[in-house]
Amino acid sequence: MGGGLFSFRLFGFPVSVHGSFLLLVAFLGYNGNTDVQRVAAFVVIAFVAILVHELGHAFVARAQGSTFTPIISLEGWGGNTRYRPASVPSRMQSILVTAAGPAAGFALGAIVLAVQSAGVVESTSFTDYLFRIGLFTTIGWSIFNLFPIVPLDGGHIMAELLPGDRRQRQRRAAMISAVVGTIAAIALWRWTGSFFAPLVIGFLVYQNLSVLRPTPVPAAVAPPLSPRDD
Repeated sequence: MGGGLFSFRLFGFPVSVHGSFLLLVAFLGYNGNTDVQRVAAFVVIAFVAILVHELGHAFVARAQGSTFTPIISLEGWGGNTRYRPASVPSRMQSILVTAAGPAAGFALGAIVLAVQSAGVVESTSFTDYLFRIGLFTTIGWSIFNLFPIVPLDGGHIMAELLPGDRRQRQRRAAMISAVVGTIAAIALWRWTGSFFAPLVIGFLVYQNLSVLRPTPVPAAVAPPLSPRDD
């Protein structure tokens, strides 16, 4: 579990948290908000939401069988769960592991919504903010994660549903991801006026376009000259 800012085990899964994750989440929570308490609350809530998302992947991967205990890493813009299936998974098995992440996010969001609706927490500007961020990082991010754009979960599910062998599916998924991502980036920019989300999606579009670039064919090497008598 090396390489992270700090590490721990949860439900038997090794978890590492990297400094890049905390910095980027804090930047996202800042978003012009100078209230340190609210920024700290955003970081904590986002940390819990993303960890629960990754636990969804990890539990289903472990249930299906893995040659090692799934490893969760929180880094960069989100999380990553690494595992190695004990046998070649079917498309449905891959879809179940992938879909388990957003499903866990929706489940946690339902709990947050139930607590808010029950009125057991006094409504103040700060608690309203906590509930709003709780729903945003669980239900909101789960919906976004289901967009058919690789490498989002929705993109991986789409790739498994497409026809063809693995390489054909990857290329077809990349083409669809590039088109959907471009439309989504433009729509979000026009809707929100913010460049942050469109830039993130634009980076994903660039990644998918890179997959579609033709692989350069190495130049033919001339055979060695045969010795001859002059």
